[in-house]
Amino acid sequence: MRPRLLLLYAPGALGPVDLLRSLRSVVDLVVAVPERFRDDPGVAMLRHFVDPVIFDPRGDVPDASGCDGVISYTDLLARTAAEIACRHGLPGQSPEAALALTDKEVQRRVLAEHGVDALRAATLHRPRDWEPAVARVGLPAVLKPRSGGGSRNTYRIDDAATGARLVHRLLGPAENAMVLEQLLVGVDQGRHGDYCSVESVTSGGITTHLPVLSKFRLVEPFRETGQFWPSHLDEATQQRAREVTTAALRAIGFRDGLSSTELKLTPDGPRVIEVNSRLGGFVNEMSVHSGGPDLVAAAARVALGERPDIEFEHGVRPVFQFNHLAPQDAVALLGVEGLDAVRALDGVLAHRLLIAPGAAMTPGVQTQELDMLNATAADHDEMYALIEAVSARLTFGFRLRDADGPEVWLPAAELPSAASTAVPVGGSP
Repeated sequence: MRPRLLLLYAPGALGPVDLLRSLRSVVDLVVAVPERFRDDPGVAMLRHFVDPVIFDPRGDVPDASGCDGVISYTDLLARTAAEIACRHGLPGQSPEAALALTDKEVQRRVLAEHGVDALRAATLHRPRDWEPAVARVGLPAVLKPRSGGGSRNTYRIDDAATGARLVHRLLGPAENAMVLEQLLVGVDQGRHGDYCSVESVTSGGITTHLPVLSKFRLVEPFRETGQFWPSHLDEATQQRAREVTTAALRAIGFRDGLSSTELKLTPDGPRVIEVNSRLGGFVNEMSVHSGGPDLVAAAARVALGERPDIEFEHGVRPVFQFNHLAPQDAVALLGVEGLDAVRALDGVLAHRLLIAPGAAMTPGVQTQELDMLNATAADHDEMYALIEAVSARLTFGFRLRDADGPEVWLPAAELPSAASTAVPVGGSP
């Protein structure tokens, strides 16, 4: 008999088609969806293949009786998955580990208590918490939601007055709680980003790391545009990044699953930005394009108590991913020109839109990717040249500010993401 896996689904970087493609050949699926996503387009697509159970995360969790494992590919449902795993004796995280993985205050405390990384931080529940937080953390600092991802409502704070205004605007209407953290300052990496990530597979508490992922430079304030491997970092720095990641996962009590640990490349070596309870965005595509394993299927096998093989048989193939980002005041994508020209370029492995023309968008500082480029290049110079060639062929149309706002058509090279791959002033290419 095939194993039976309970999949907790919520919209995220992994779409329903990708999930079903990877999982249906491995397991029989039982799918559960939180009530608030009942009418999500992804759930509508799932209904063509399975009859999902709708549940309220604030009430009784889905019953996993008869299932051999439980899994979620999003931080939103990590705590629910841990509760189910604990209740039914299935592989997975403990509720305590799941809390540390999804609550930035708890995570910082756990890492400090275990001597992994001590970073000044303070939690704000109401605007009057601002002054004590600044006194404890100091400036410059990073203000971010206590829970959440995608750089939502995340800002660099250089002066107290600006921070106070943001806290008054965000706490209550937008966020229940926020964290003020000491700003980690990275070592200049030239054209590359000053941070990296380590993706890991842990089974029974034994962790195996994928190749270290280098990143492109951030778009202000903290928006990501892409990643590449093999990393540009020397082997000693990569090894230290892996060691810090292993120590962080052990401190949290990470037991079974896939994780993504972001690290700042500081003068003192790699330091933890955050540990996430799921695979980094789009990393599975990168692995497959590089000749590596299907990590969605690997995660399912871990959830079933297995230890999957995640080796790259012939070494990791050079692959990079790049996203064009929407302007912060865009409220709708009107259209895109130049898609066929991009897909005809040498080195392009795949290119697709992540937002359908005509779709509404949410303005703000969060990362809002317009497209996904998967490509290969012989070296870093060729990689950046191909990104420039792609941007030169694409034009995006937007509605700005509100439903009655102006319509603009912008070459991709003029979007915010262009700054992440441009040659820095006075820097090396």
